[in-house]
Amino acid sequence: MEQIDRASLMNVFAPTSELSQRRLPDAESVELGVLLTQMVDRYPAQDLSDSMEGYLWDFEQLALRYSLGEVRSALAEYRITPGAKFFPRPDEIASAIVDQRDRQVLKRQRAREAVERVRRNQEMWDWFDERIRGDGQCRVNGQVCLTDDDFLKAAKTLKPRNFGAGNR
Repeated sequence: MEQIDRASLMNVFAPTSELSQRRLPDAESVELGVLLTQMVDRYPAQDLSDSMEGYLWDFEQLALRYSLGEVRSALAEYRITPGAKFFPRPDEIASAIVDQRDRQVLKRQRAREAVERVRRNQEMWDWFDERIRGDGQCRVNGQVCLTDDDFLKAAKTLKPRNFGAGNR
C-alpha cells in the first residue's frame, strides 16, 4: 500500500468550489471569533488547540449557510442546555439552528391558523346577521336560531362575536 503524505491529502480535500471559498465579512468574522473564544472559556478542561482552526472554519460555514445571528442564538441556547459538558461540535449547532427554524415555522403556521379561525368565525357571524336581518331567524343544524346564544349553541364550533378581537 502506498503511503500518502499529509500535504498530498490536504490538496485532495482542499475546497475547490466557489461556495466553500466564501468568507464572512471581517466584522462578522471577528464577532464569530469572539463567540467561539467565549465558548472555549466555558470549557477550560477541554483542550481544543488542535481542532480550533477546523471548528472556526466549520462555524464560519454555518454562519454563511444560515446567518451569524442564528449561529449566535444556537450557541447561546447550547450554553444553557442541560448536559452540555463539552465544546459544541458544528453539527450540534447546525441541528440546533434547524430546530430553531422548525419552531419558528410552526409558530408562524399557528399564527396564520389563528387568524384564519378568527376570519371564519367572523364570516359565520356575518352570515347569521344577514339571515336575522332578512328573516328574523335562521336554521342551523336543525335548530331555529333567534338570538346570538341560540346560534352559539346550534353551531357548536362557533366562538363568541369578540373571539380573537385582541389578536387583531
